[in-house]
Amino acid sequence: MDPDNSLDKGEEVTLMMYCSLLFSSFLRWMLVAATCSVFLLCLLIILESTLDPLYTFLLSSKAFHMSFFNPFRRAQAQEASGAITIQAKWGRERFNIPIPQPSITPLSTLLATLSNQTGLPLDSLKLIYKGAVLKDSSLTISAYGITEGATLVLVGKGGDIPAPPTTVPKPTAAPVKKPKQPQTDQEPVLVDWIKSLASSLLDPLVPSIAMFVSYTSPHATNRPAKIPAFEVLQKEHARLSEMLLKALLELDGVDIPSGWTEARKERKESVKRIQGELNRVDESWGERKKIGE
Repeated sequence: MDPDNSLDKGEEVTLMMYCSLLFSSFLRWMLVAATCSVFLLCLLIILESTLDPLYTFLLSSKAFHMSFFNPFRRAQAQEASGAITIQAKWGRERFNIPIPQPSITPLSTLLATLSNQTGLPLDSLKLIYKGAVLKDSSLTISAYGITEGATLVLVGKGGDIPAPPTTVPKPTAAPVKKPKQPQTDQEPVLVDWIKSLASSLLDPLVPSIAMFVSYTSPHATNRPAKIPAFEVLQKEHARLSEMLLKALLELDGVDIPSGWTEARKERKESVKRIQGELNRVDESWGERKKIGE
């Protein structure tokens, strides 16, 4: 036997065994890698299902954190949500009422809040906004066009307003006979009656309003040399406001048949006139209060 050939065969066997060992080692490593891959895949699936809600929560928490600790973002968030604050005037009282969602908050909710704050029965309350009485309590705040900073006037049954805390008893005045609405099927007759009613309500107050404005408004051209005391003007403001509010309620109580557009137009114009005088009185008194007592 050739020794070189036997050596070659031995090397060949050794090489084959070495290759076999390498191949088996490769297979083992592949098996380990595959097992690890499956394990990692399962772990990732578990982590994803666990962390996804947490991630969502963290995002919302971050938004909350930024809005809570940043006043500018908080204000933007409140504005975006539609939250508003309105002011209700009840005689000399002022109530600032926050309304978180005016688009879904009915007027009845606001009335209930004001009833609790004033102690007046809920069914006796009336709210006036821009000269019109808000009648349907099921409508939302937004439906009436009430926006941020709006001022509403609150009156009780019969136009009741709170009396000043310290007042002297006023002499009892003779009761004024309430004009009776005519029973007619002619619209012009009702139009003339509304004109007459508005004049009877407003005309007697015009001189007092003009005098009050001359006393209180810094822009008055006919300002007298002698101005009454602050307390006197305060009482006069309460009296004029009460009378003008009652006038608005009188006009609101006029029964106008459906389709009588001219009568409705006349009432609207009369309400606008009286509301204008009420605004004039309030604005003038507001200027006087800035000066102080």
